Amino acid sequence: EEVLEMILADPEKMWLKGHKNDATILFADIRGFTAYAEEREPEEVVEMLNTYFEIATRAIMDYGGYVDKFIGDGVLGVFGVPVFRKDHVERAVRTALDLMDQLHMRSIHGNPLLSSVGIGIHTGPIVSGNIGSQVKMEYTVIGDTVNLASRLSELAAPGEVLVTETVFDRLRALVSVEPAGTRTIKGKIASVETWRVTAIKQRAYVKSTD
Repeated sequence: EEVLEMILADPEKMWLKGHKNDATILFADIRGFTAYAEEREPEEVVEMLNTYFEIATRAIMDYGGYVDKFIGDGVLGVFGVPVFRKDHVERAVRTALDLMDQLHMRSIHGNPLLSSVGIGIHTGPIVSGNIGSQVKMEYTVIGDTVNLASRLSELAAPGEVLVTETVFDRLRALVSVEPAGTRTIKGKIASVETWRVTAIKQRAYVKSTD
């Protein structure tokens, strides 16, 4: 809603035409979804996906992020643009842990596949703006930061939140982590140190507009 309001208020603003900023990217997708979909009726698959997307969308928005897009069974959440909040890294990690808790509870009382989501988070420079053609245009984010978060989500085990060293460095005083190994990431020359986030310190936290 915030993005829509900004576009309607000033459609010609330069950030819509392309801008470079620091942001935090959260990618979440379901492990084993292809096999699940092949064994079930289309109506059941769509219902499960919509439940998952609804939970993920609400979690991302609750912490001041926005859902950039759905890609198959994946969700791309963005924190820090176009609405800047200085604690965008913390917001993304809190979203991930909150989302995992919600999905776990729903899996107990409903579809167990909802507990099979893996999440990857990275923070860094991204390019954002309106990208597309005259037929279809969308506000989105691109760049190495986005790609790395996507690769991490692919490596994450079911129920796991994987973050990079950059994310961990920003939140050392807040998060509990376990080493998740040095990973070889497609498209990256150097290996990437990864961490598994297990908890984050509780504090008075006003969601969305804090």
